Amino acid sequence: MSKEKPLLEGETVVFTGSREPAEAVRHAQSLGAKTLYFPLVTTSIRQSEKPDFNSYDWLIFTSRTSAQAFCQLHETVGAKIAAVGDQTAAVLQQHGYAPDFIPKVFSADHFIQEFPAIAGNSKCLFIKGSLAKNTIASMPMQVDEWTVYDTVLNMENARKLVLLKDVTILFASPSAVSAYRQAGGDWSNIRTAAIGHVTQNAIQAIGGTVDFTPKKYTYIEVINEIAKGSLSK
Repeated sequence: MSKEKPLLEGETVVFTGSREPAEAVRHAQSLGAKTLYFPLVTTSIRQSEKPDFNSYDWLIFTSRTSAQAFCQLHETVGAKIAAVGDQTAAVLQQHGYAPDFIPKVFSADHFIQEFPAIAGNSKCLFIKGSLAKNTIASMPMQVDEWTVYDTVLNMENARKLVLLKDVTILFASPSAVSAYRQAGGDWSNIRTAAIGHVTQNAIQAIGGTVDFTPKKYTYIEVINEIAKGSLSK
């Protein structure tokens, strides 16, 4: 009996986030894929004055990076914790901060639909990156913001990426999409995968086509979607 061909044998999956998701990379490779890593965004932690965390009822995190920056402070806080996404929650939990609320869909626009009913008139602090949109701040309670890191587009990697053909490029943020487009990426001769409907919309808004978007917004799930797509070839 012949051995079945791995689902992603002959495929190349390119990761572009600010960190290389080791578990998802191993998963893709276990399915036979070749993987590349071209981060299209880089982050740097700001050295800014800390707010009075204990004056807030809730601290809100929407990214791993903001959670990691906060955890480096080793603060003892009495506020409840809200986290968007399993990975963001995992970082907090690893440092002893147990999230009290995680939205069903890992996206800021879904968060603001669910969170007000939980928080009521609470005073909240959104700990964020420099390119975060005002989605969280638009909620009908007091939401102060503290920018804890800056996001910079890596155009050198973006220019390298646009030269690749016959690959599947995985975008995890609108910022990564912007870098690719600014470098001259025209979406031809590639397949695209997007984590989250916001990233999907960013690709489609500039003429791209999204081939794979998982229902659950994680790297592992998007690799599973790519593998499913290979079955129809």
